[in-house]
Amino acid sequence: MAISLRPENEKMLLDLVRSQRLPHTIIIEGDSKEERDSAAMLLAAAAVCTAEDKPCLNCNQCKKILEGLHPDMLIPQPSKKLKSGIISLQELREDFLSQASIKPNEADCKIYLFTDADRLLREDSQNTLLKIIEEPPQNILFLFTAEKAKALLPTVRSRAHIITLSRTYVPDEQSEEIAAEITDGVVHLYEYDLLVTLSSLGKKEEIEAALTAFCEKLRLALSFQSGIKTDDGCAQKLVRRLDRARIIALTEITLAAIAKLKTNVNLQLLLTWLCTQYRRITWQK
Repeated sequence: MAISLRPENEKMLLDLVRSQRLPHTIIIEGDSKEERDSAAMLLAAAAVCTAEDKPCLNCNQCKKILEGLHPDMLIPQPSKKLKSGIISLQELREDFLSQASIKPNEADCKIYLFTDADRLLREDSQNTLLKIIEEPPQNILFLFTAEKAKALLPTVRSRAHIITLSRTYVPDEQSEEIAAEITDGVVHLYEYDLLVTLSSLGKKEEIEAALTAFCEKLRLALSFQSGIKTDDGCAQKLVRRLDRARIIALTEITLAAIAKLKTNVNLQLLLTWLCTQYRRITWQK
């Protein structure tokens, strides 16, 4: 499975991983199913990764996770005997939870990934899981994805770390045009043109929409570098001109600027600072 995440969602997940305090039970809610599944796989890879900077997505352990072949990742599926799209309590107990106390085969951690848990697990199944979540065996990670965490029992939610993903980006014509102009400014190092483009936006809402649109171009560029095809011209321009480290740095600076917009900040000073940072990142050797 190829991981494709919005920049702000990826940053949030990586910050959690790098804190070295990964909770033993995590519920991932919000955004689209694709985004939730990607988030879960990223965390699963981080839990077994052998590299210093986790997840590298390139080591043998990470690759097995992404290919769905890791022996220490268990992904319960709906029962074939039932038409309701749930897993039966018997299968949950006998096929999965019975293995919880068994040591991992290859990794330092065993992972239980319940995708679409709000549909997969009935209340009786959640209550059964609650017992093991309260006192989990050593080196075990429970991952649940759900459209809304509230669909799961309060007792389960109270014992889990809930990650709420940002909603899927919905473009508008003006923001797309501005994002394209920002891309050209960054790629061709036209700092003055960048400043003129951004300064033409008079309201915080317009600036935030334009920067969010540019973040989406950066996300597509990172996905493109990872082998996911895209027809987006801006993403292709960014990949031709910049390496992965610079695209990530541009994403982080752009997200920082968006965060500053939510404070009482001088807009012109913010935009001048942002253009300077863009130049610093694209010009560095």
